[in-house]
Amino acid sequence: MTFCSRLPQIGFMNYIRYRRLPVWAAVGIISAGLSLNIPPASAEHPIAVYVKSAIAHGLRWLTEHQKASGTFPCNRNDRPAVTSLAVMAFLARGYTPGTGPHHQVIDRGINWVLAHQLPDGYITVSGGTMYDHGISTVMLSEAYGVANPTLRKRIGKVLAKAVALILAAQKNSRGIFAGGWRYQPTATDADISCTGWQLMALRGAADCGAAIPAASIKNGIAFVVRDASVNGGFAYQPGGPPGRARTGTGILALELMGQRNSPQAISGGDFLLNHPLAPQENFYFYAAYYCSQAANELGGKYYQQIYSHIRHELIHLQNTNGSWTPTDGIEQQGSKAYATAMAVLALCVPYHYLPLYQR
Repeated sequence: MTFCSRLPQIGFMNYIRYRRLPVWAAVGIISAGLSLNIPPASAEHPIAVYVKSAIAHGLRWLTEHQKASGTFPCNRNDRPAVTSLAVMAFLARGYTPGTGPHHQVIDRGINWVLAHQLPDGYITVSGGTMYDHGISTVMLSEAYGVANPTLRKRIGKVLAKAVALILAAQKNSRGIFAGGWRYQPTATDADISCTGWQLMALRGAADCGAAIPAASIKNGIAFVVRDASVNGGFAYQPGGPPGRARTGTGILALELMGQRNSPQAISGGDFLLNHPLAPQENFYFYAAYYCSQAANELGGKYYQQIYSHIRHELIHLQNTNGSWTPTDGIEQQGSKAYATAMAVLALCVPYHYLPLYQR
């Protein structure tokens, strides 16, 4: 049974369904039918040797610090989100499960995440949130296309239930939070951060061939747009002040959902140009990850200036042992494994190996 067929079917025109690289419409259905042929990294954005070295050093640190169970160390309980981000760091550099360098690290991480799905589809642990679920679903969707048939079948079963939970958890009530997601599936409000991961998860699942309700995408887009600030950038919740991490999230969400070069995304890009990231700020590594992807999607001056600045800062922040150290209180909960995974993911954007990194 395919991944697609495991999701509820209530009419093709009520769903957005893609395989591989989709071109998303705002509401309707456009199937591009493109392939996953990865262009050489040097074709558009040459990657310097020192950047490749920093990435390799970071992945080596992650390899050396993976636990026997497959998880990566956190300052609190093992979390699916941190393990999934670490696995994605290897996938972003072009490594794959099942074969090749680092495959055992990837395999152990994927297997641990697969084993932590609850009967209702929620991928989490005690005290976990929709961050664990959304990030894990994104990782599994990226691994799905490069896994062998046996692993792909296992991932597909977990993905189907994970996507169903995301769709059920979307806020369908009227008002400013409609269309978004929050820390727990039963929450009544929403924020752009949790919403960004769930939308990426839906996009990733659709890349695998899943049927996603068009209304869910439309409503998710509407929530993100409501978070856009009139003066540029995106807020955590509608009406709040803009911030760098949330702006990168908002831009990426709109771009991945087919809102290419929308006024809100361009305004967000200008906000990031005028407010460059600083290592001392809260959620620095989170912002570095999202803003690098956002800059890649916008291209042009946004990529050249925003990504270059982030790359420069990350290279200088790397520890001699290959890791990165979070300084923000909340980010410290994920420890060096979280910060290192996020830094590697940001630096790997120009490789374009992950479907979510492709424009």
